[in-house]
Amino acid sequence: MPRVLLALGLIGVAGAVYSISVGSGGPQSATIGGVNDVQRIFGGIPQDSDRLGSDDAEITITVFNDIQCAPCAEFEIETIDPLVERYARTDQAQIEFRHFSLAPNDATVAAIAAEAAGVQERQWQYLDTFVRNLDVARERGEIDEKFLREVAESVPELDPVQWEADYADPASAEKVRTDAMLAAELKLPAQPAVIVNGPEGERTLIETPTAAEIEDAIAQVSGPA
Repeated sequence: MPRVLLALGLIGVAGAVYSISVGSGGPQSATIGGVNDVQRIFGGIPQDSDRLGSDDAEITITVFNDIQCAPCAEFEIETIDPLVERYARTDQAQIEFRHFSLAPNDATVAAIAAEAAGVQERQWQYLDTFVRNLDVARERGEIDEKFLREVAESVPELDPVQWEADYADPASAEKVRTDAMLAAELKLPAQPAVIVNGPEGERTLIETPTAAEIEDAIAQVSGPA
């Protein structure tokens, strides 16, 4: 009898551990971090594919970045994320993301994976979770589909099964190539760039602009208060 009770107890513990690891959003990898920070920044802000924020905002901030590039990942976290909270969450601006590969390949797997998440209006959560865990992928030696799926499984309200189908859909890669073509047309140098549009015109900021430079550009293109 004691052995039976012990066995039942172990089953109960195992079930509890499984329940905790699965949660309401499905299985999550223990190696993926920063999920709560990402949800705090982006949760509740309207999304539509690559766009974040209100359609009614007069200001549009377009970010060109390569999420597989380590310095670019730092730019995303330290410069763009605070702008999301300050401008997109308050409906002062909408922010668009354009995948801009700094390597010869204009359609990196991470960019395609992020576009696939955008079908479910979770592209920003995906790409931000990815950049926060880029070092994990590099420690493993490569960014493979297993890691990309682990990121997908860590994004709240993202269906990994649908994400996987959208990742395999050529349309996701085509969107990434379209972004690369736009960057080429604009003759952007191989560093993160930001273009700010508003009632008073457009400002193009290249070579990893600072938050202060972007905010100054927003002020310049804003209409009368």
